[in-house]
Amino acid sequence: MKNLQELLFTKNLRRSFLVFTFMAVLSVTLVLTMTGSRIYIDSIEEHAYASTAEMQNQVQKSVDLKLEDIEKTLKLLGESRAVQGYLVVDEEREQGKRVELETEVRNLLLEYSAVHRDYLNIVLASSLGHYLSNDSYRIQKQDLSEEKWYQDAVRAEGRPVVISTSIGRNLQDWRNYSSDSYVSVAQAIYGTKSQELIGVALIDLDKRSIQSLVGDITLGQTGFVFIMDSKGNILYTPENKVVYRINPAWFLEAQSGSFKCRIQEDQYRIIYNQSEYTRLTTVGLYDMGKTIEGVSRVQRVSVLLAVLCCGVALVWSALFSKTITTPISNLSRLMKRAQTGDLTVRFDNHYQGEIGQLGDAFNAMVDKINELLRLVYAEQKQKREAEMKILREQIKPHFLYNTLDSIQWMAKRYQAKDIVETVRALSNFFRICLSSGKEYITLREEMSLVRSYLDVQKFRYEDLFEYEPFCPEELLGCEVPRLIIQPLVENALYHGIKESDQERGNIRIRIEKEEPDILLILVMDDGAGMSAKECGRLNKILRMEERPEEIRAFGVRNVHDRIRFSYGEAYGLFYRPGTGGGTIAEIRLPLKGRRDRNTEEKDDVENRDCG
Repeated sequence: MKNLQELLFTKNLRRSFLVFTFMAVLSVTLVLTMTGSRIYIDSIEEHAYASTAEMQNQVQKSVDLKLEDIEKTLKLLGESRAVQGYLVVDEEREQGKRVELETEVRNLLLEYSAVHRDYLNIVLASSLGHYLSNDSYRIQKQDLSEEKWYQDAVRAEGRPVVISTSIGRNLQDWRNYSSDSYVSVAQAIYGTKSQELIGVALIDLDKRSIQSLVGDITLGQTGFVFIMDSKGNILYTPENKVVYRINPAWFLEAQSGSFKCRIQEDQYRIIYNQSEYTRLTTVGLYDMGKTIEGVSRVQRVSVLLAVLCCGVALVWSALFSKTITTPISNLSRLMKRAQTGDLTVRFDNHYQGEIGQLGDAFNAMVDKINELLRLVYAEQKQKREAEMKILREQIKPHFLYNTLDSIQWMAKRYQAKDIVETVRALSNFFRICLSSGKEYITLREEMSLVRSYLDVQKFRYEDLFEYEPFCPEELLGCEVPRLIIQPLVENALYHGIKESDQERGNIRIRIEKEEPDILLILVMDDGAGMSAKECGRLNKILRMEERPEEIRAFGVRNVHDRIRFSYGEAYGLFYRPGTGGGTIAEIRLPLKGRRDRNTEEKDDVENRDCG
């Protein structure tokens, strides 16, 4: 007993797993013998069903292709110049023309019947009363346009009509074919110019051509396939006593389906599908009883084996699950908590063997993730600070500002007004850029900087563009990060206006308040513009969802990163196509306050009110 316990409850997980797996497999094998008969029966029935459905679909497709070929023949025949002329010829006034056309059409019908051996008869019936056929004659003088097959074809309005029986038809074949030896297909013919009904074409198809498609198909010992028309008439069936005991009303509820029914004390499975093209219903059926013969003995043996193995399987399964599932379930719950972001979880590892190794590996993984997150956060913070420092260094040329001031006074001395205005605008631009090292300036200062920049550009490009800044008076006192509008205006000028085909462009800067407490800055141009796909890619670059090797959008990315660094992830820069062309750059800022990203306290907010 002690040796058995050591074998079953060994500390080595692999050995324990092998022992319990052997017992479980043995038990499952015994259980399968109990359920095997049921599975076997279901498998046989499913196979019979699938085989019948496949055969039935193949038959339907073959019949559809055959009738489609007939429809093409009828269409070619109806569009023939000779047939069109014959169907509208006046018998009394155009005797000579009628004889000529009749000869030509008759030869045409003979050619079609020679090519298509399964076309027993081809009939052309004119709406004027005369007709022509390659192998039949009219029994009575009654006009063929009064025949039911003719009227059915007219009502179908150009679609082919399948006629399962020719009983009562006012036509007799010269070769005296039996009425159940062929199937007829009729189609209305319309004038190519007038588009009015001029007659009907009829083809008698030899049923042996359908039999060649269906006749060799057998479904098990007693199964077969037959075809019905839309009215429930049997179009084709092999010789079988069961088919005539099937009620056509069974197939009227749906276009396709399957059901079981009892016919002459036998249980049958019936599968049917109606063709959308021909409206013919293809039916496959087989005797379910004969399909599963020989399974009863397997059932009896399976029941006996099931009784023997049931208890054994339950005992071994319980022992196996208890030794394995408990620690693994605990570890699984901890993994789910870690997946949701709780990286404080630890596995209380008092196990030995493989489960103990899994627990140690999980704890080491969580510790490593925590360490990596700290490193990534520190690296990103250092990267942002370095980028901001680089940008500040790029826009702090004090000596240039002083030099420009000297140039302005010299230009005044020589009365060079254009140079004076240009240098004044450029000096103002650099003065606001420097802003005594301040990171935040008012919208009044930012808008003045943008105007100075655009004035300098207008001196350079003269009539290339016009600009229209707008900011409500009550918003001019709002503090914003320095240099967040000018890079967007520069992009609008160089990548929008200059790359456009129009002679003069427009740049509009609008600043407005969006409820409840959002400051919205829009830079709009009517230049070359970007597609929605290009805007989406640029937005992904700004959100760091996509980082190509060569990043040309350094300026706008820097604006976006500084806003997010100052105010949080909910704010930043977004691009979208303009409704009338061009591009719209949208900045979203809070009206009051910015989140201090340099401290760990989430509620440490430095209020910067508008006023």
